[in-house]
Amino acid sequence: MADIRDPAVDIVAMEAEMAQKRDAVDPTHKHPIHQAIPPSSPGTSLDEKKNALTRVSSADMYQPEDADDIIIPTEEEKRTLRRVAGHIPISAWLVVIVEFAERFSYYGTTGPFVNYIQRPLPIGGNGAGAPAKGSGGIPGALGKGQQASTGLTTYNNFFSYCTPILGAIIADAYWGKFKTINVFVLWGGIGHIILTATAIPSVLQHSPTGAFAGFIISITIIAFATGAIKSNVSPLVAEQIPDSRETVKTLPSGEKVIVDPNLTIQRVFMYFYLMINIGSLSSIATTEVELHIGFWLSYLIPTIMYLAVPAVLFMGRNLYIKYPPRGSIHLEAFQVLRRVYKDVWSWNPVETVRRMRDPAKWDKARPSQLGLVNMVGENGEPLSSEEKKRMGLPTWDDTFVDEMRRTMNAIKVFIFFPLYWVPYNQMSNNIVSQAGTMSTHGVPNDLLQNIDPIAIIIIIPLMDRIVYPGLRRMGWVVRPIQRITFGFILAALSMVYTAVLQNAIYRTNPCGRFVSNCDTPSSLNVWLQTPAYVLIAASEIFASITGLEYAFTKAPLRMKSLVMAAFLFTTAISNAISEALVPVSEDPYLVWNYAGCGIAAFIAGIAFWVCFHHLDWEEESQNEIGREDRTSERVEKTDVEQ
Repeated sequence: MADIRDPAVDIVAMEAEMAQKRDAVDPTHKHPIHQAIPPSSPGTSLDEKKNALTRVSSADMYQPEDADDIIIPTEEEKRTLRRVAGHIPISAWLVVIVEFAERFSYYGTTGPFVNYIQRPLPIGGNGAGAPAKGSGGIPGALGKGQQASTGLTTYNNFFSYCTPILGAIIADAYWGKFKTINVFVLWGGIGHIILTATAIPSVLQHSPTGAFAGFIISITIIAFATGAIKSNVSPLVAEQIPDSRETVKTLPSGEKVIVDPNLTIQRVFMYFYLMINIGSLSSIATTEVELHIGFWLSYLIPTIMYLAVPAVLFMGRNLYIKYPPRGSIHLEAFQVLRRVYKDVWSWNPVETVRRMRDPAKWDKARPSQLGLVNMVGENGEPLSSEEKKRMGLPTWDDTFVDEMRRTMNAIKVFIFFPLYWVPYNQMSNNIVSQAGTMSTHGVPNDLLQNIDPIAIIIIIPLMDRIVYPGLRRMGWVVRPIQRITFGFILAALSMVYTAVLQNAIYRTNPCGRFVSNCDTPSSLNVWLQTPAYVLIAASEIFASITGLEYAFTKAPLRMKSLVMAAFLFTTAISNAISEALVPVSEDPYLVWNYAGCGIAAFIAGIAFWVCFHHLDWEEESQNEIGREDRTSERVEKTDVEQ
């Protein structure tokens, strides 16, 4: 009779043998199977052994120090247990503080930009940009008009969201995220100093051309640094979550729950975005300062706060989880895409779509499909990367092709985002100008844009602590595509409201549809803008935060910064669209400007849902993207990126 053996015992024995060999090399290593499977005993059942093996699956992921307490959920537990977010480590909070200080300085300087560019030095003012006390006037400095202010603020936003791609390439291929952030923080400091120096009263009064030139140079430098920082600080904060596995935990109430790393990342991005908006409240202080003192102090305050960024980075240098650069992968990425899409295009659009959707096109770049695996040279040794380059052969492997496919799947979700950001961009220029045509009752016209971050600061904790957990208890998980679609709709509603308000301003002003140059403002109270800002704020929580989360969780490990940069680049595209709308960013076309932005956002939201709603049902498998090889890639906290 054949020897019938227990398969679970065989697997346990094999794992134990492998662990013994590993211990011979590294006696301090503790294999996960030792943590989850008790010593063999005659009473150990097959089901218990299989359950133990299930609990040590995914052991290739990073093991935190308290790995003895880790329990991996079974398939039944995944279906039945409630999911909760995990603990956010101190290193993540330090990165959040870095972002707060950087955003404080950025928004503190950009808040006064519209008045600084658009309006001239007030007659009878103090010469630093502030109007005469009690005059009810609006601050100004350069006097370039509304089109120039809209154009330059749009240029600043555009450049800020173009440069993330460069920052991502530098970080992924050469310096790593931490070093890249440090270098560009110093670069941004130079820009802040130039901006402050060219806004002093003597320059504004005696050399307005020099002040204008200095302004353009400074915002270009700051935007360059901002973009390079943005593409790396978002992935860096999420990478501080050390465990990417789902684990089972028993709450003090006795309830067993699953600690879901995706919910932890969702939470960390929500608080990351919360701190961005707390930092953006700096414009409240700087707009008040411009009104009462002048622009030089409005720019000096953010510059001083900016000094906290390198200080916090230095303080936490030994705490951060850091991943090293992966080498020059971007040229290989381009070559893979060239091979994949080379024969996709056709004069027949139906055929082009069919080829684009055919997953087999990726086989054209796989070395295994091309018969180029395990090739050797004349000396019988495997070909090196340099030899492959000289021979024109692929230097990548099949895994890299899979990662590129995942990257493209993540990026395609961002296609409609530019039409979301167009309404958002109105908040930083045209809506500020709109406030200047209403009855402000002594309130700075550029103060009201702070309603947006205040609303976000209030809504985010409500969503994180009450709304989302409540929905999960009822069995309803609001998935990413659903959240983003809802964000698009809210942005569209904000623009519809703004268009209606603009029409009311035209009808309640003595100058009719040419209110911008009218000495008498509309009788409408400026606080009527509040609903527009609140709707935009709510839309950001659903669309913008989820976009950050999606860019990180769906990207392969060695392309986190690049995919994040691709998401941020959608803002640059939206700014290019906004730049094209500058001719209608003045009277009497503003109603059509706002209405057009709202209609575009609504149509984009519906199209987004139609194209991508199926991805919500693939969420679990998609969330595995980028989790592989975290053990081998992880650099110990005390290491320094090279």
